[in-house]
Amino acid sequence: MNLSHGKDLPQRFLEEKFLLGVNYWPRRSGVRMWRRFDAEEIDAEFAQIRDLGMDTVRVFPLWDDFQPIYELPGCENQPRTVGMRHDWKVSPGLNPEMMDPEMFRKFDKVVELAGKHHLKLIVALMTAWMSGTLFNPTWKNGRNLFRDPFMVKYQMLYCRAFAARYAGRPEILAWEYGNEQNCVDHCDSPETAWVWMHAIAAELRLRDPETPIGAGMHGLRQVPSPQAPWGITDCADAVDFLTTHPYPEFTPGCFKDALTSLRANLHATAESRYVADLGKRPTLCEETGTLGSSILSEPLSAAYLRMRLYSLFANGVAGCLWWCYSDFLCADELPYRDVQMENNGPALTRSDGSPRPAAGEMRKFRQVVEQFGGRLPDQERRAAILVSDLNDDWLAAFNCLVLCTQAGFSPAIVRPGYDDLSPYRLLLAPSLSGLAPLSVPAWEAVQKAVAAGCVLYVSGDGVSLTGCDRLFGIREMEKIPLREGRENVRFDCGFEYAIQAEFGARIHACDAEIMARSADGAPLMVRHACGTGTACFLPLPLEKSLAATVDAPETVPAWRLYRQLRDMAGLRPVVDFDDPQCERYWNPDRPGHGWVTVINHRRESVSGELLCQQPPTVVRPVAGEGDFAGNRLTLAPLQAVILEVVW
Repeated sequence: MNLSHGKDLPQRFLEEKFLLGVNYWPRRSGVRMWRRFDAEEIDAEFAQIRDLGMDTVRVFPLWDDFQPIYELPGCENQPRTVGMRHDWKVSPGLNPEMMDPEMFRKFDKVVELAGKHHLKLIVALMTAWMSGTLFNPTWKNGRNLFRDPFMVKYQMLYCRAFAARYAGRPEILAWEYGNEQNCVDHCDSPETAWVWMHAIAAELRLRDPETPIGAGMHGLRQVPSPQAPWGITDCADAVDFLTTHPYPEFTPGCFKDALTSLRANLHATAESRYVADLGKRPTLCEETGTLGSSILSEPLSAAYLRMRLYSLFANGVAGCLWWCYSDFLCADELPYRDVQMENNGPALTRSDGSPRPAAGEMRKFRQVVEQFGGRLPDQERRAAILVSDLNDDWLAAFNCLVLCTQAGFSPAIVRPGYDDLSPYRLLLAPSLSGLAPLSVPAWEAVQKAVAAGCVLYVSGDGVSLTGCDRLFGIREMEKIPLREGRENVRFDCGFEYAIQAEFGARIHACDAEIMARSADGAPLMVRHACGTGTACFLPLPLEKSLAATVDAPETVPAWRLYRQLRDMAGLRPVVDFDDPQCERYWNPDRPGHGWVTVINHRRESVSGELLCQQPPTVVRPVAGEGDFAGNRLTLAPLQAVILEVVW
């Protein structure tokens, strides 16, 4: 995916090199960085960041420090004119952007130090939300950030000042709106969000057309609404690259297992791929971490990061930035005074400056990145997860992707009706629900793809879909409430699972092959030829049920169904290591040559044969910790390896 804007150096850096970096506040001053500015401290800490193998630092100009507006009150306390908080002689006539020149001189020094240590800066411009505390500008006075003209004006002027002052500086990798700006204030509609994002981005590009703009957002939605107005495609329309902040605690359905297990650790890759595929933009895993030692102890945090780095790298994500650089020596001050998480050891370095084991993983992975010239080749994705154009269905898509990974293949994530379905042999529509699961044009596009030769899998929860007789071969079916909120299903591919659902279905007559039955032997999943393709239907929401089941990937072998679907579509992997608790990815660069990444999420060693469609002439480990001998691969617990495979 190409950036729509951007100067050559940062564009190449973002698209061609996997970024390794950190979110940064100094350890002695934290968010007071700009008021207690210490250039020597930043110099030493930037040097350590570089020594630990990282190339990217995300920095946070605290909005209230850089734009210290003071509204001089008039009669009845109504604002009369604008000055600067610490110097009332300064007016918009003298300083139109109302930016503190002393703060800019400090930022000049940060940019200079980044260049000195060969680091790139991602600048989260209007930082107000930070570590569970909202540091609103003192002059906000109850105005809404996104729709009040006074607020929008001074935000645009703020961004103008930064972009004009640092336009073309090679140390600046990207501008962002701020830190999770969608968490700073209430936004009343997707349209308000769209206008605000475009206004700010346009002002930045007007003053600095060469520097890419990132989102800096958390939790963008597939289908925005007045209740959740920040949409993936709306944001992608305004920016050059998207961002994810994948913390399991703060993302629905992502803390159902131990954090080192496959599903929990796959969260960062799944969310980044979800956002990248739907937004059609490069996506950076910009904030990730364990959020402290009481969540995950130091050795396990290192394993967590190690597995995450290999997974993101193999899946074409733009990079990984850890939260955060250092433990703080200002725990008695806000926000750290009240947020124990920030004092619980989430950082790469301790308050005395010593690196934690996770920092060593960053340093080691720098060698992996350099070994491959910055990036692995793209994977070949012949399967696709279909997401609705009408409803937000993250949980279904996430658990669908987990099952695909366990079954040994990598899907794209697409919207039928918008995206071309012709490149895909297997289409997966997981856990559709309700009376409007997809628009009619989107569903028609799916049916045409099946008629043209695709294999389609649909699971549903009381879902309304047209053409079930023709597509699935069902002649008589009725929707029924489930008395106990679940239905026990026996799949002919070799597993049994009680699927949680409000509604199920009884298939009384069909012209299809039966793939699963209820406990009483009634058909529950069917397979039917349609055109030159095949359509499979399960009238129960398997993926959403798994999303609610603790340790589902380890206790429910639902991946067997996905492996069956994979084989029906003729998508047997070129190279595989058949263990459902190991991630496996194939990244070919030319016919007969490529790299397979295997990541072991088990707490014990795994050993097995490397399965290849044809016998390879060369297999050799090139990165990570794995042994390969006699066609057997052995991986220690929570370790990863990249193997070069040649035919």
